[in-house]
Parts: sequence; structure tokens; C-alpha cells
Amino acid sequence: MKYVFVFLGTLSLLAGCAPARRPVANGPSSASAPVQRSEGPALVARSKFLDNGTSLRVYLSIDPGREVVLEDFPSQFAINYTVAPEYGSRAVLQSGGVSLKPGETLFRQGSFYTVFFDVPKPANKDIFTAVLLADINDLTINRRSQQDLSLRFHSGKFSDFFAIFDQTGRVPRLQNYVAAVDTLQLRSLAGKDTTFRAFHYGYEFEAALSPTNTELRRPTRQLFTDSAFSVRTNSPLRLSREGLYFFVRDTTETFGICLLSVDDRYPRVTRPEKLTKPLIYMSTNQEYADANASKEAKKALDRYWINLTSGNQQTAKRSIRAFYRRVEQANRLFTTYKEGWKTDKGMVYLIMGPPNRVQRNKDKEVWVYNRRSAQFSEINFTFNKRANQFVDDHYELSRFVEFQPIWYPAVEAWRNGEVDQ
Repeated sequence: MKYVFVFLGTLSLLAGCAPARRPVANGPSSASAPVQRSEGPALVARSKFLDNGTSLRVYLSIDPGREVVLEDFPSQFAINYTVAPEYGSRAVLQSGGVSLKPGETLFRQGSFYTVFFDVPKPANKDIFTAVLLADINDLTINRRSQQDLSLRFHSGKFSDFFAIFDQTGRVPRLQNYVAAVDTLQLRSLAGKDTTFRAFHYGYEFEAALSPTNTELRRPTRQLFTDSAFSVRTNSPLRLSREGLYFFVRDTTETFGICLLSVDDRYPRVTRPEKLTKPLIYMSTNQEYADANASKEAKKALDRYWINLTSGNQQTAKRSIRAFYRRVEQANRLFTTYKEGWKTDKGMVYLIMGPPNRVQRNKDKEVWVYNRRSAQFSEINFTFNKRANQFVDDHYELSRFVEFQPIWYPAVEAWRNGEVDQ
């Protein structure tokens, strides 16, 4: 599954796998993509494919950032795709336009509009993988965005065949989280009846380490299941206990399908006892301990922000709105096997905001921020893709002590009430 945020004119695809760059570049960027400032994601897109025999069925979900009547979507958007052998390649294996037919190939799930289309498998059996580039054109504002998705034509991963669908069984849930009240189905396009094993973990995963922390590494912890049960495909499924669920066909399998069951307000965070947790990125150890030790979480939270802003209630309210808006967006964009704000990407997004430019290939993403001080022309955060048994889109930040002159002032801006969006 691929879940990315695309900025207006700011996405470029890296052709190779260079070593992680140091975070600060004093000269012009080496990337070829134009730099344009965007205060937030122009468009949010998710994508996934499922093996459909002689073809791959590609699902593309788009949040345009505005209300669109489903029947009007085809007149406001045009989608075309190209399949290339690999990132950076100019060769084209196939290309085409995407038919947008409401109720047939186009559906709506909340703020997302999901379309599916089939990509025929190459006649050449020696072609095992490729990359699909989807051009999403918003015709009403003349905005073009691009979404990329790695394809596997001959795969042994069962997550390339099975997915969690909505209760109708027509549209897969492309995000890594579902509400505990949702009714779902685990199924494949072939509709084959089979039994999976599901495991529930109530483990509280830790927040990301600071970008400047190059020495301390948390020890790998073993997860213990709280419960296990069997799941039949093509049958109603509800994950009523919050926490992490992991589905496998066989208990000997390492990789499977992961879902985080959350409350029905997620990606918003509204419970007082949870609102204090993201403060770890901008607090001293004592401040964080005090905020989380109190039995009255709401009062502790109010006290934290009032103390931070020296009693200025207007500044406190403005900072609270801005901070938890970013927490919500981080959850929406980056949730994996843990809440989005806890991931490396979520941490950087929460403190630094959306990047000016994103460069990506199959192995890494580089977030580029324009000059944040007189000393530096741009800042680079490199996220390396790592194998993970729960999710395909697990990235780890390359950490450097050189981030200190950038990261600490960004944190201090939050503490001083200088961030309002």
C-alpha cells in the first residue's frame, strides 16, 4: 500500500539510491523539481494493487481537499497512468486513461474518492516488477499531482491478493487504520473462501526518537498477543477492541496484513489522556512527566499550555489549535502499525510542518524544506524504507547531530507560541 501526500508541483522521483545526504545544504538544491511553497497538502492520495489473474487491479483514493459531489467528480478530475520498468526510467511499458464511472469504478469513502482500474500483466514473463505513475489532474484549478506505486506482477505475498474491504466488499480500505465500530470484510478479488488467523496486540508503541539522536537506539521488544481468533474471508468482520491487529494465512508466516483499530474520531485526538502524549516532541522530561502523571488529564493539559505561554490564554488557544491540527494530519497521513504522530515522518511533520519538496524512489524519501534561518538555504530529511512485518510503508529517518541548529529553534517556536498553522 502506498499512502503519500502530494504538494503542488513539488514531487520528483529519484532515479538512483544515493547514500543518505547530510541534512543541511548551503547551496542550491541538486533536485530538478521546481520549488513552490505550499502551506499544506494540495492533495492526499493513497494507492494499492491486488492481483487479479492476468492483470493487476489498481485502487487509487484521492482526497481533493474540498467537497465534490460524486457524480461531478469525472468532470472535475482526469487521471492518466504510465507504467515504467523502474523509478527514473524513460521507458514506457504501457499507459492509458482511467475511466471514472460513479457507482461502477468510482466510489466515495468519507472525504476520499476511490477509483479502480486494471493494468494488464506484461506478456514478457521475465518482467517481475514495475512502477506505476498516476497523473491526477484537477481541472477546476488547473493543478496536476502525481502518485507512484510499485507493482509486482508475480508475487508470493498474500497481501498482494487479499485486502480489508468495506462492508459491501466493493472498495478496499487503503489506510492502515479502521474505526472499532466499522464492519469490514477480508477478501480477494477471486472471492475464494478461506480462513485466516488474526492476532490482537494491545501494546503501546513508543514515539519517535529525536532527529538529533544518533546514539541511543531502543532495544527490540518482543510483542505478545492479547488474543487470537479465526477470520473467514467474505464474512462480516468487526475489530471492536482498539489496538493492533495482524492477519496471516498461516502462523508460520512472517508478513501479513496489519490494521490499527482506533476510536471513531481518529485521526483526530480528543481524549485528554491521549492529548498529552504528542507533547513529548516539544517538552522537557519534567514537563512531559508532569503532564502525564496527573489523574486529571484535562487540567494537566490546560496547565501545560498556560505555563508554556506564560499565562497568555489567546496564545495558548492558538497554539493548541495549530498543534493538534498537525497531530490529526500526521495521523491521517502516516499511520502504520502505530499512530501517525509516533512515526519518524509524523514527528518531522508535526514540528517542521509540510515540506516544500518531496523526492522519492523505491528505497527512500527526501523531504526538502526551504531556508528556515539565515545560515542555511535548505534542510533535507531522508527517510529510508525498511522491511517491516506489519506494513509496506515503514520508513526510518536518517538522524544527524547537524539537525540541532534547525530542530531546536523549530521546537522553541512551538514553545514560544510562534506557530499558528
